[in-house]
Amino acid sequence: MSIGWRQCLKAAPKHLAIALLLAVGSSTAAQSVENTYALKHRDEKRQANTDTVTIIASSGSSTYTRFAEDIQNVLDGLDPNGLRVLPMIGRGGGQNFHDVLFLRGVDIGTTDADYLRYYKQKDPALYADAEQRIQYIAKLFNAEFHVLARGDIKSYRDLRGKKVNFWKPLSITAMAAENIFRALDINVVATNFDNDLAIEKLRSGEIAAVVRMGGAPHNDYAAVKPEDGFHLVALTDANLPKDKFANLMQLYVPATLKHEQYPQLIPDGEQVPTVAGSVVLAVYAWPEHSEGYQRIANFVKLFFDNIDRFADSARHPKWREVNLAATVPGWTRFRPAQEWLDSHKAETAAAIDMKHDFEVFMRDYQKSSGKRLLTSAEQDALYQEFLAWWKTQAHRARN
Repeated sequence: MSIGWRQCLKAAPKHLAIALLLAVGSSTAAQSVENTYALKHRDEKRQANTDTVTIIASSGSSTYTRFAEDIQNVLDGLDPNGLRVLPMIGRGGGQNFHDVLFLRGVDIGTTDADYLRYYKQKDPALYADAEQRIQYIAKLFNAEFHVLARGDIKSYRDLRGKKVNFWKPLSITAMAAENIFRALDINVVATNFDNDLAIEKLRSGEIAAVVRMGGAPHNDYAAVKPEDGFHLVALTDANLPKDKFANLMQLYVPATLKHEQYPQLIPDGEQVPTVAGSVVLAVYAWPEHSEGYQRIANFVKLFFDNIDRFADSARHPKWREVNLAATVPGWTRFRPAQEWLDSHKAETAAAIDMKHDFEVFMRDYQKSSGKRLLTSAEQDALYQEFLAWWKTQAHRARN
């Protein structure tokens, strides 16, 4: 028959009773400390997950990762509730699309808008309702198609039958390269080296070209020097059959690469025609009233409320292209993002009109004054100065 500790105290000598009492007290105190620790640990873990939004991007040098880092740097510390943005290194747009849909712990990802069509065609059963499960917060920018080649490659047709690096499988680059060379009916031998290795193989002559789909300027070309003898190959209807180029325009939009973006590859005053696709900030479509839905809704409000902060010169130049109201065909806007836009229609329309009017003014002024044309970078910088001045004047008028 067992007896309780109080009975043990009555039966034990005085010094043993005191020792037993101290032991019981110590055990009770330790249990209390352990319970407090467990409670604080649980609360801290819950709060850390509630307040963190993850964004999966691409390689460290990519525009997509730079955008994710910019979002982190601008938004962290602004939310009184402590919302934290956590960028993640990913494998590119195609994998990001899949990861937002299926990978635990991934809330948001940068991807090419065309992956929605790509996956639905690839596996109609698995991705039948993908447009309801993955949605977009905003279109970020146009990603230009780059073809870096040796001097003997004058056109895309010169790449027929040669080795061309497509970067990583399922990346935005690989998908765009497959689409573009197929549309042009140019068969190449695809390789999948990382960028640094691909540049070395281009130098050695092992491969003929390195392609990259990304927002210009792209950091992958930072190590390329004029003495390498590389250039960016133009993509125009002038050196391609009209019907092939028309096929391409059904998938992408015309774009140009500029000297200001790649001074070591493009002579001053010249441009390289190419095509571009749309990069979106994609999000998993959490059910309304769920914790995930509320977490992303908080992020959307913080992001949209502070979009002007991304125009700073310390951020990637592509932020100046961002138009929150831009729509993406075939995609569904995440509801909190659409609600924010609906409540800010007047402000959004005014910003678009102001940008357009400024561009018209600059063209007319430069024509009438006879002064040199500003570069796109100089014009963007001047517009940001004008915008900052305008906001100051508007604030003074209200007060």
